[in-house]
Amino acid sequence: MTAANPERARLTAIGRSREGRPIFALRLTSGAGEPPAGRPAILVVANADGPEVFSSGVALFLAESIASGAGDARIDGFLDRATLLVVPRANPDAAEARFATPLAEVEATGRGVDDDRDRREGEDPPEDVDGDGVVAWMRWPDPKGEWIEDPADPRALVRADAAKGERGRYRLSVEGRDRDRDERVAEDAEKNAIVNRNFPHGWTEHADDAGRYPLDEPEGKALADFVIAHPEIALVLAYGALDTLVEKPKSVKEDAPPQKRVPQPGVIEPDANVLAEIGRRYAEITGQKTKGRRADDGGSFPAWTYQHRSILTLAATLWDVPLDPDAKKPPPVPEGESPKEAPQKPKEKDEPKPSDDAKRLRWIDSSGESWRFRPWTPFEHPELGAVEIGGFAPYARVEPPDAERAGIASKQLDFVLSLGDVLARVEIASATAKDLGGGLFEIEAAIENEGLVPAPTSSGRRTRVPRPIAVRLALPDGASLVAGNALELVRELGGTGARREFRWLVRGPSADGIAVSIDSDYAGKSEARVEVVR
Repeated sequence: MTAANPERARLTAIGRSREGRPIFALRLTSGAGEPPAGRPAILVVANADGPEVFSSGVALFLAESIASGAGDARIDGFLDRATLLVVPRANPDAAEARFATPLAEVEATGRGVDDDRDRREGEDPPEDVDGDGVVAWMRWPDPKGEWIEDPADPRALVRADAAKGERGRYRLSVEGRDRDRDERVAEDAEKNAIVNRNFPHGWTEHADDAGRYPLDEPEGKALADFVIAHPEIALVLAYGALDTLVEKPKSVKEDAPPQKRVPQPGVIEPDANVLAEIGRRYAEITGQKTKGRRADDGGSFPAWTYQHRSILTLAATLWDVPLDPDAKKPPPVPEGESPKEAPQKPKEKDEPKPSDDAKRLRWIDSSGESWRFRPWTPFEHPELGAVEIGGFAPYARVEPPDAERAGIASKQLDFVLSLGDVLARVEIASATAKDLGGGLFEIEAAIENEGLVPAPTSSGRRTRVPRPIAVRLALPDGASLVAGNALELVRELGGTGARREFRWLVRGPSADGIAVSIDSDYAGKSEARVEVVR
């Protein structure tokens, strides 16, 4: 890609994984050399969640399409407005597990701990007990178990609800052994820390999967260093298990009082409203309805970029097994009858509602994607005795069917290209000089933000991480400033045409050579000579 398009694409190594694999970033610009100062950048990060290997392919498709798209009006226009930065494989160690044998869905790639506190580490990792080449799931009868079969589909398990008189029947675990005979299975993996739970915001102290301290994992440190080194990043799009586009994220009012000196959790309300509008456009462009698989964003890259770096962050889950798309369709109309005449099957009062997993199984059954669920098969376990091994296969819920992949990637490209129009774009709307007589001139100027995203975000106003927009008045030799500040710092400028006006008094022989300029890291940089008005 970079060899074929050297003027548009540049590849840089930004770090190495814990196992020494390189982490690369691609930069795509409209021409050779460094992009113009102040031009905003969009950062796309894929595969920070280890199993999301498919997202790496989508990120590379975006980069290759834009790198080779010279002459395409949409792509050229996008690169005239923004730089695209792409980190396609943020977690290479976990991604490599997708191609290893036995096949296992791997999230944790960082430092291990003694999970069961028996002074041994990694003695009971998940493993392929039955030797079929796949690390699946195990269930076995146990009076202490928390799980029961779903009444709608016994292949699916749901947690027993004691309030409804339900009593657990099964224990459920990833496939593995109990080598230390502590009656716990696959509880002590060789590695524990998960990269996308190791970022500072919402980091969980003493949690096995969070790492020893924030950014202890080299992959997270490399991403954080890269973001900090690029203040021009105005928007982040993270592909993974989190979602802020299909569902509106939890929001908090801008003036909500802090809790114990820490801001209340959630996206600040004005930013949440911007996200909702971008989400509406996302749905319109991509047709995506996939919600995130992860319930919380603690320690995640998207939470850190928004809360600590004050960058508007979009999180998208590219695919999941659909939830029984035909469940709500009416029954077929018998031949010769009109829809109104067709008899409707009465709904049983106590008919069990299927769980989400049962709905997913309906889709798997009807779509011919049987590999995604492995039938529960009896097996004599070395420590547990009679168990059943099966359940959802590794990567079953993160990798779409082959026939859908190109369409998903193409629609993501359309969406990314549309983001150039939403970025904060501050321009000089007017710059005039009025001759007041006696060598005195009144200078008036106005700046406007033409983008949807404010400059900075509400988070940026809270943290003051982004550098303010600098508005400067430049005077020629022989002129002097009588009133006003030669440098004005704009710390808040809303989106969609928000405007700020400035006024100066200048003494000099003429207005020739007086100029107004704006300077920002992420919202544009420009200069305009004043126009004399009468």
